[in-house]
Amino acid sequence: MTYQNILVAIDDSETADKVIREAAQLAKALDSQITVVGVVTLDPYLADTYLRFGQSNELIDRVKGYVQDNLDKAEQKFESLGLSVASQTLEGLSVHQEIIKAAQNLGSDLIIMGSHGRTGFKQFVLGSVAQKVLAESQLPVLIVR
Repeated sequence: MTYQNILVAIDDSETADKVIREAAQLAKALDSQITVVGVVTLDPYLADTYLRFGQSNELIDRVKGYVQDNLDKAEQKFESLGLSVASQTLEGLSVHQEIIKAAQNLGSDLIIMGSHGRTGFKQFVLGSVAQKVLAESQLPVLIVR
């Protein structure tokens, strides 16, 4: 089995560094291309005007800047590991759906992302983006802890 186009979803967690290292190691071994993505989660109430009319929103712009900073850092980490990667800032109401949609649009054949390692009751109440991607994606998903 070979994965030529890998989508790597990151956030600002400590797990992101592990995700980058694992993705880089796999991409080198398989000679794969990587697209690293970060997601701006849009609150439906705050984003109504932004979504309908494309009007700027200061809070959304700040979050987009923060996500872009994370992506820039991730690109630098991949470069330090010997890989050149593409990056994309995604935005939407549902993080897991944006990740899945991006993987489909990019023609990815593998999604790599981190898990925050929640267990037991906390996991049941809070849910998990990784769990939702794993459950709903048609693509293979590698979860890094």
